[in-house]
Amino acid sequence: MTAAPLVVHVVPHTHWDREWYHPVGRFTQRLVALVDELLDDPVPGTPPHATAPFLLDGQAVVLDDYLAVRPERAADLAAALATRPIEAGPWYVLADELIPGGEALVRNLLAGARTVARVGGVAPRVLYCPDSFGHPAALPTLAAGFGMPVAVVWRGYGGPRWPAGDAAWWEGADGARVLLHHLPPDGYEFGSSLPTDAA
Repeated sequence: MTAAPLVVHVVPHTHWDREWYHPVGRFTQRLVALVDELLDDPVPGTPPHATAPFLLDGQAVVLDDYLAVRPERAADLAAALATRPIEAGPWYVLADELIPGGEALVRNLLAGARTVARVGGVAPRVLYCPDSFGHPAALPTLAAGFGMPVAVVWRGYGGPRWPAGDAAWWEGADGARVLLHHLPPDGYEFGSSLPTDAA
């Protein structure tokens, strides 16, 4: 008996801190270099935009930060967002989901969707929450309210693995459901050590 081949879906992305162990200006320089590379030649030897979509972390503020430095690339960025080799959002900024109130989270998602639309794209239909240290019980309701059937988390989920693996239905108090995917233990850098050759 032969086993079915393992299918792995890799979503190229970055986790983006506007400032952390460097000041915002230094991180902005790195962001500009990254987006320039994505717009010009994301994978050397392939046509631009021929690869899988690249997720700019799940927050739209990176678009504003990039265009503040490279306003002349607005049309290039809009084209990449419209055809989806680059995705940003749905948040305006990645939030700590437990400290702000529900209205602040809703307004954050509204601002993210508006920013992505203003620049030329559509925010993803996945509630991407990779770096929050906890998730409110109302997360399924929040996701459903924005038409997002899937949420992805890493930090902030404690406890043992789910019986069916790293995905489970999460139901809110109002009955809203979201398919919740928990990133593996290495989190958002899980694929960074995958081989780059086809062999």
